[in-house]
Amino acid sequence: MARSHDDGGDDSDATKALREEEDRCVARGTGLRKKDKKRKRKRRSANAAKAMPPPTPPPAPSQEEHRATSSADDGLDCRLLQRMRDIVAMNANSEPAAELYQRLTRERDYSLENTFGDSDDGSLESLQARRVALLVSKSIASLSSYAGVKRVRVCSGFVMLQKENTGTSMILTSATLVRSLNGDNNVIPNVKVKVFLSDGNITDGHIFLVDFHYNVAVVKVAADLALLEVVHLKGTTHNGAVLALGRAYEGGNLMCSRGQVVNQTSTFGCSELLVSSCKISMAGSGGPLVNYNGQVLGINFYEKNQTSYLPMVIVSRILEQHQSFWKTISPWLGLKYTSLHTMPLSVLERIYQKFPDVDQGLYISNVAKGSPADVAGLCNGDVLVECNGKVLSSAPEFGAMLLDVCTEHLEASGECAGGTMIVEVVIKRQGDGSTVSKTIAAEMLKESHYNRWPAPMPSYKVRVINIGV
Repeated sequence: MARSHDDGGDDSDATKALREEEDRCVARGTGLRKKDKKRKRKRRSANAAKAMPPPTPPPAPSQEEHRATSSADDGLDCRLLQRMRDIVAMNANSEPAAELYQRLTRERDYSLENTFGDSDDGSLESLQARRVALLVSKSIASLSSYAGVKRVRVCSGFVMLQKENTGTSMILTSATLVRSLNGDNNVIPNVKVKVFLSDGNITDGHIFLVDFHYNVAVVKVAADLALLEVVHLKGTTHNGAVLALGRAYEGGNLMCSRGQVVNQTSTFGCSELLVSSCKISMAGSGGPLVNYNGQVLGINFYEKNQTSYLPMVIVSRILEQHQSFWKTISPWLGLKYTSLHTMPLSVLERIYQKFPDVDQGLYISNVAKGSPADVAGLCNGDVLVECNGKVLSSAPEFGAMLLDVCTEHLEASGECAGGTMIVEVVIKRQGDGSTVSKTIAAEMLKESHYNRWPAPMPSYKVRVINIGV
């Protein structure tokens, strides 16, 4: 018989079931109490939240506070732009305003040309070249042209003339300085010229003369500068060493290159140009070619593989004409000619076979159809040996004679255009070797007949200006 619960005996199945049911009830009660407690806490939090007033939103920042909280860069940009607007509002065409704009916007500027020179290589020849360069250095300047605030070209130049009692000097340079970049023979619109002098000062230059036919220009400056002595060669070429001089615009350094006058023809379309072996950069265009006495032989022009120069016998005529007539007048014959001493040996041999007594003169390589020379009867292959009774030795000498004919014609007639000038020449016929006199009715040079020299483009080097405001 099974033991009862009271006496500690084994529980019956009914008792176990009853106890398990009691345990489940207790568990449910505990869980219900926990849920009730959570619900009560939520109700108390909700009631407390309802009792508290809602938070007040922060006030909107004022305009001053808004600007103050902007980033430093944004604030700087705002101030700079506002300053720019104020200046432009006062004078929209003000050059200082344009310069300030360049600084504020960190606009790109251009460093134009490389320097040149071989006078610091330590050789004995360079020592003598340095002495000559120092002797004439006070007359050497650098010139830079500007279109607005943009630098366009850089050239060298040297003092040729001084205006008495005015405190001004005339600097001879290349017309490339003010020539437009589109390749035509026009001056840069609204061009301005700055001149770097030997004493380190930069001054304004004023264009006094521009001649695109011979590619020369004269710039007037308010300064008393030293003049260079000029040599007018009567013979064919200069025999001896020469120096090409120039000055860099950035830093103003004096530049000097050694060389010789060589028997070559220039690749430019101008018969009067001669060639030296001096190596220059485009910054040397317009600088002087001097001998070792410091005397000027001509004005240099940069070419990629050689350095051409216009002899002073031509330059002096240009300056004289401009001083008298305020323009340069040249005759047009319709000839292309070259000095015999620069001709290839193969051509000279054929000439020598016809007239062995001719050792100087001008070889005619082309006669334009319908030109004054063609009408007068000159032909390809003929050799010019005389002009107006004077023996010809070189192309520059013939060019100087023609300019003298123009000057005499203008002084006699006063005509500056549309007239003709009589030029008497003596030629050697290549066909039969005969000597013949011819009269050429030369025309005044017209714009369509200008030498269109392939002026090289500047080699711009980009740099960024970092100038504080």
